[in-house]
Amino acid sequence: MDYDNMDFTNYTNEQIGEMIKTQGLENITYEELIAKKNKRIKEFYEQDSKLQEAMLRHWLLKRKNKHLIDFNDKERSQLKQYFNSLDEDGSKSIGIDELEEPLISLGIAESREDVKKLIYTVDDDGSIEFKEFLEIIKNKNGDGKSNSKETMVIDFFKDMINGRLGHGSNQPINKNLPFSLIISTIRRQKLLDALMANDPKKKEEGEKVMKAYGKLISQRRAQKNDGSIQGSKKRI
Repeated sequence: MDYDNMDFTNYTNEQIGEMIKTQGLENITYEELIAKKNKRIKEFYEQDSKLQEAMLRHWLLKRKNKHLIDFNDKERSQLKQYFNSLDEDGSKSIGIDELEEPLISLGIAESREDVKKLIYTVDDDGSIEFKEFLEIIKNKNGDGKSNSKETMVIDFFKDMINGRLGHGSNQPINKNLPFSLIISTIRRQKLLDALMANDPKKKEEGEKVMKAYGKLISQRRAQKNDGSIQGSKKRI
């Protein structure tokens, strides 16, 4: 019998137990069948949630309420690629270690603590999935309303998706590059702005990124040195 393709979601746990007794399912345990049932139920609700969201987006577009949608389908697809590039282990979720450098480089956060706070505004276990990743980018307030900073962040990502550095810059970037290289390009531009920009706002933002990124590098060097010292002590 092909257990993998069986749909156990319509059976109660008692019925599953009875099936094991009456249908000779000796090669699979009761616990395994219950686990398969729970997995199918979880997958159903995940797909249903995605369908409901897609229907809402379609409804808003059809009624000319496009302004209520932060990212269109093409932009979401590109952001999904960025998310997947951060999700190196394929777990469909990312945490502070994956987000710290990108968010600091983009000026969305200024420290590891800022990154933690952003993550915990959308999830309380320190690990976020793609939908929560979008919430961080949108940076919604508790009342669901947008503020000027949030609008700037959304516009920044839209520019990046469309092959521009953002914030009024006409400098092009290859949006098909790995996300890490795009982040590196943007960070380099912000560091140059800190030193050379004539626009006070660009210079100020660049200086914030320079300070935050410098602190990040210093912390990583300190951690690396501590690790080397601990390793040396163990060898001694």
